[in-house]
Amino acid sequence: MIKMIYFLIRYYYAFYLIMIITCTRRTFYQNESVNKNKIPAYCKILKNSFVCDGNKTMNRIPFIPSYINNLTIQNGIFSNVTGETFYNVENSSVKILILKNCMIQLISKDAFKGLNKVIEFDLSGNNGLVSEVIAESLHSMSVSRIERLYLTHIELTHLPMNMFDGLISTHISEIYLNHNFIKSLDGEVFRKLIHLRILDLSWTGISDFNYNFVGLSSLETLSLSGTLFSKVPNFCNGNQSYLPNLKRLDLGNSNINSLFTFACLDNLRTLHLMELSLRLLNNNTFSKLRSLEVLNLDRLGTHLQRIEPEAFSSKSLKKLTFSVTSILYFNEYNIERFHPRSLFFNCNQLEFLDLSNTRFQLSEYHWFQIFKPLTRLKELRLKNAKIGNLPTFKQNIFPVLEKLNLASNRISSWKDSETFNEIKYLRILNLRGNRISLINKTSFPESWNNGKGSLKTLLLVGNPFSCTCGLAWLRQWMDTTSAKNITTDKHVWRCSISNSKVLEYYPMQTFPCLVTYIIPSLMALFAILVTTFICYIFRFQIKLKLYRCKSRRDGYNSISNKGYVFDSFVAYSYNDLNWVKQHLIPKLETHHHLKLCIRDRDFRPGTVFSDHITENIEASRTFLLILSDNFARDKWCKFQLDIANHIGISRGDLTIVPVILKYISFKSLNESIYNVINNTDCMVWSEDGSASEFFWTKVVECIH
Repeated sequence: MIKMIYFLIRYYYAFYLIMIITCTRRTFYQNESVNKNKIPAYCKILKNSFVCDGNKTMNRIPFIPSYINNLTIQNGIFSNVTGETFYNVENSSVKILILKNCMIQLISKDAFKGLNKVIEFDLSGNNGLVSEVIAESLHSMSVSRIERLYLTHIELTHLPMNMFDGLISTHISEIYLNHNFIKSLDGEVFRKLIHLRILDLSWTGISDFNYNFVGLSSLETLSLSGTLFSKVPNFCNGNQSYLPNLKRLDLGNSNINSLFTFACLDNLRTLHLMELSLRLLNNNTFSKLRSLEVLNLDRLGTHLQRIEPEAFSSKSLKKLTFSVTSILYFNEYNIERFHPRSLFFNCNQLEFLDLSNTRFQLSEYHWFQIFKPLTRLKELRLKNAKIGNLPTFKQNIFPVLEKLNLASNRISSWKDSETFNEIKYLRILNLRGNRISLINKTSFPESWNNGKGSLKTLLLVGNPFSCTCGLAWLRQWMDTTSAKNITTDKHVWRCSISNSKVLEYYPMQTFPCLVTYIIPSLMALFAILVTTFICYIFRFQIKLKLYRCKSRRDGYNSISNKGYVFDSFVAYSYNDLNWVKQHLIPKLETHHHLKLCIRDRDFRPGTVFSDHITENIEASRTFLLILSDNFARDKWCKFQLDIANHIGISRGDLTIVPVILKYISFKSLNESIYNVINNTDCMVWSEDGSASEFFWTKVVECIH
């Protein structure tokens, strides 16, 4: 009897517990459903992310569903962050926590104690924070799973020795401190973070006199781009290395003006040295980097004058990117400055070479000298290299080349199929944006024509095809099975005159083709009439041009024969910078591969502004004028226009290309702008589709 009563009591107790748990879970999910409907208007749920974006004062993070693993609060107002702030998300599934631009000033020691699953933490943009406050708050993450920490754009000035003590017990592997005012680097700050692999200190104030790499032996990636180093830092600790495990190093955009031999970086595989103002590339600069595979020397400054014979010498280098904005051109006049025979002589492991955006105008003999040592080269890029004539790639110059990019050059024709006959393994040929008007049966090897060769992709969009009877073979070949697989971009090939698609053009060998000869004749007559009319309208400007030509012939000074660094100098008001960034640069630089001089991007700091304007206008082939009311009221804009007019008169070949972005009120109009508008064919910006396309076509034509 006693046992029966005992079992009844246990049964009743278990049933009671089950009912309590069931009711509790039901209440929880009901509350969760209700709370979902109470999400603030400035917050939203995107898949597994909860995002709040708005200038709202917040004391506590709103309730979030249990499945959320990305919590982003940006542009909010948190003066103080405490444990109470995260009351609704404690013990949640949040793995990514972002608190950007939230005006945070204070963080309590226990603020993040309930966020144990956080892997990535971002406090960027909170300018009110100081290093000591951040250091204290990180102790509340000591038991978290944090791996990545972002402290960028906070205006930090220093890193105290206890900055990351709160993360010693974690597996933190990446710390980003870029875009701060940090003036010194002491590796001891990071010594106890034994799992640290990536450290980003780019765009800080660290210089030659205030750095110490002791304590950073675990690093694999170090970014020091945009810092104030004027020479390559010392990585050697006697015969040892401060950074024995470093695999990736970025020193680009710094003040380094000379490169001597790199040492004590035996495991370095990737080295970025972009946008440095070098005057000389010395012999064997990289030869001691025994593991170096990737070297980026893109967009070197305007001062580079010479490359010594074995500057790129490396037994391990596989990928090289090199371009300059200086007067060092790869042409017949500068042979002694870059030594073609030995330029890549000791780079026999090189598989990828990018020489885009350089002036590469060499004879066939020097082509052979430069590339012959690169027997393992698989990809060659020569985009926008001002190449006009292609050599015949004979003597097995590219034995294993698979990709050849010659886009945005001045190539109009080549010596029939013999040009490509000996590139046996070429799979991708990019000839976009050149000046090719006709392609016939002998332009490419027969094996390419019938689809039996190695070529798999032929890119020709952006060439001014002449849709005449001479295009009959190409048009017929495009419809064959072999061509359909190769010409992947043929649906956007355009005829130069009509701008219609080449695919919509059907040339014939009989009467219709005769018509195509008559139409160009009529168009030529029309062009003559238009030209005559234009000559009459602009007779005074023509007289001025003839006068300048006569002046040069009679011995007056002229600088029109100098090499130009930029295709166009862009003059604009700072208030119109967004339009320049969002429309002008993507369209002209990215799409049409023109080289623009943008004041807010290309002017070197520390130089007199007026001198900068004069130097860069003189280094530009054309002057692109972005007119608006903002422009008319800006004295510096007027100064740029006056300088351009002066240089145009003295030089004789500076073309001013006016673009009306916004109409100018009469009261803002001055004499200089009035003369430009009155005497020049202005192009008016429009966002309408067809009008916009016509607008960009005219701008590109004027710059060319």
